[in-house]
Amino acid sequence: MNHYFNRNNRPNGFTLIEVMLVIVLVGLMVSVVQFTASGDKAEETLEQSSKRFAGVFNIAAEYGMLNNIELGLMIDKNGYQFLGFDGVSWSDVSENELFSRYKLPKGVELVLQLDDLPIEEPQLFDTESFNELQAENTEDELKEEDDSENMVKKKKLIPQIYMLSGGEITPFSLRFQFIENDYTEAKLYFKVTGLYTTPLNVEGPLFDD
Repeated sequence: MNHYFNRNNRPNGFTLIEVMLVIVLVGLMVSVVQFTASGDKAEETLEQSSKRFAGVFNIAAEYGMLNNIELGLMIDKNGYQFLGFDGVSWSDVSENELFSRYKLPKGVELVLQLDDLPIEEPQLFDTESFNELQAENTEDELKEEDDSENMVKKKKLIPQIYMLSGGEITPFSLRFQFIENDYTEAKLYFKVTGLYTTPLNVEGPLFDD
């Protein structure tokens, strides 16, 4: 069982506010389960995928604040997963299956943007450190290609988005769209935006000019 970094020592037991938050989280989890990616229409698939992401993200943010732990979100083209920080490194949040890696429906891809957003507050993460870790991952991948014995070596888990226990998040926008040529509705997309705090904002359907 992972022991994630806790900034402050917490008293035993739960307050009324914490109990109420748990009730809210359960309600959100029920609503998230209702979102499936089995819609016949392209628009429905993108809408359900984007709303599922926003719902789980909001739950994770509440989870981090309630438990006073630092979380992160790692995104690739085909899916996403939430990570917990143990004071030294990032790892899977194994205590909650809802936060494990989620693979998008076939034909759907993600496009993450971190730069084209208004910067009105100090950055919540060290960009230089993040780039160094990304470079380390690239080097590891090259070594694994050259040495078959290292093929089982695990890639370092590095989140692009940080979710702090105080409620702050890395500002970002995430676009849900279809892979080019897989669908005729390739220019159709939904966008999820987060600016420093939750809840996230879901926009769509949108179309490229």
